Amino acid sequence: MTYTIEIEDIEISVEKKKIKHMYLKVRKDGKVKISAPHTIKKDQIIEFSKSKLEWIRLKQKEILKTNQSLELKKLNYINGETLYLWAEPYTLKLIEKNKNHKKPFIKDNTIYLPINPINTNFKKREKAITEYYRSEIKRKIENIIEDCINIVGKKPNEWRVKNMKTRWGTCNVKEKRIWINLQLAKWPEECLKYVIIHELTHLYIANHSKEFKNLMDKFYPNWREIKEILKKRKYA
Repeated sequence: MTYTIEIEDIEISVEKKKIKHMYLKVRKDGKVKISAPHTIKKDQIIEFSKSKLEWIRLKQKEILKTNQSLELKKLNYINGETLYLWAEPYTLKLIEKNKNHKKPFIKDNTIYLPINPINTNFKKREKAITEYYRSEIKRKIENIIEDCINIVGKKPNEWRVKNMKTRWGTCNVKEKRIWINLQLAKWPEECLKYVIIHELTHLYIANHSKEFKNLMDKFYPNWREIKEILKKRKYA
């Protein structure tokens, strides 16, 4: 049995198991999970979660700081390099393209990049990985966009993904269209959620005034911490 509870601004996944004790874990992507015996009641789990709030926040902050090490280093897209997907490191391995493997895929802790050994170069490998990130972030956005819309109370006419060099996201207020940087696929999901909520909030207020920041405080209370992580990267 699994379900979700929310303590203040923190969402916690709860899974009932055949165990004797209750365990709390903050994953590498910042998400919180509790494993609890079947006999433990929901009220007990909520009280347990509240008692751990300070620790959870400190752990999440530590994880975000750790992810500062995810520098977007210049890659050659060759065997052995490290690529990141949702803040998880993967080793890149080139394999020969065939009818079963035409696009990049993950197995265990490796991202496999199918190539044509005779006709491959840096640009083609880079393009293949970029398109892989594009497909991954689109899939993730489709999974979380409705939650973000419900939080903000504004729905865009359209959202798109683009490989941007100067912004994590943009909003065309007049057209009610938001753009999301596909490079966010390398970062924790919390960073993507923050950017989506940020751009949706612009549908209320186009600038970054005090009123805008007050709305962000309401919609996503820890947005400043995530912004600090992202603004230190090469993207604004």
